[in-house]
Amino acid sequence: MFESLRQTGFCGEIEAEAALAPLTTWRIGGPAELLASPADEDDLARALAWADGEGVPWRVLGNGSNLLVSDQGVRGLVLRIRRVLDQLEFDGTTARAGAGLSFPALANACASRGLAGLEFAGGIPGTVGGAVIMNAGWHEHEFGNRVTEVRWLDAGGTVHSFNRKECRFGYRTSRFRSDRGVVVAATIQLEEGESGRIRSQTDMFVDSRKTNQPTHLPSCGSVFLKPPGDFAGRLIDACGLKGRRVGDIQVSPMHANFFVNLGRGSADNVLELVAEVERQVRDQFGVDLVREFEYWGGEEPSVRGDQVPDLLDE
Repeated sequence: MFESLRQTGFCGEIEAEAALAPLTTWRIGGPAELLASPADEDDLARALAWADGEGVPWRVLGNGSNLLVSDQGVRGLVLRIRRVLDQLEFDGTTARAGAGLSFPALANACASRGLAGLEFAGGIPGTVGGAVIMNAGWHEHEFGNRVTEVRWLDAGGTVHSFNRKECRFGYRTSRFRSDRGVVVAATIQLEEGESGRIRSQTDMFVDSRKTNQPTHLPSCGSVFLKPPGDFAGRLIDACGLKGRRVGDIQVSPMHANFFVNLGRGSADNVLELVAEVERQVRDQFGVDLVREFEYWGGEEPSVRGDQVPDLLDE
């Protein structure tokens, strides 16, 4: 498999049986059968066309947040785009950012230029691609409201462009959650503002995350989406589950919607604890919590892959 990908002209790095745990924010998971880091967008298109033609299951790895990798690892091809598709260009109040660019890095660059509109992104550690897919946000702020165009590669390696309406942004979703392809770039409309005020607001979002979330321990970010009219963390806390532990995975005593890895946690530990929390919340409040993280199981390949950021529990 290694050799046939090279024969397409793919010039990025390729590694067989590559460890995925260090590349995820939960620090959990087995190896990827094949891990490839495209050199650029053309390289990514070659890899997608190759995988599509060969019938090889593929996934996209961004920041590795909001992701749980099976202890057995994953079959097929994992495409790592962080620090590859990370270009950033400005034209007045418009920014064009690559999908592999860090979302906080985008926020900081905008603040430095006195451009307002993405201050909230300073507190969401993920990639621009993931922020597009999940319509990342915090309270009334949503990335989709700033995105004017998305550049997207389909599974055959063909480029498409979608305007904001065509992206079908909704609460923590977009068309790209189910479409078979990869977000490669986004165009963002910003506003002129006072640099010091923008920087102050950006820092406020970062400080809020550090104060309210267990950023000192590995986690995927928020485990569950916000249920209508309530908060997942509040419901879990009300069930008395803060501090509940399975193996080395624990419901954080600091924030109940964060499950932290205390050192040697496994995917099986996570799934067992998640199932227990879901059951208790359902039994006590009649609420079915919806998982925010994506699971990469060894026998259930995802053609879309994961570029998903860890979002703040609202």
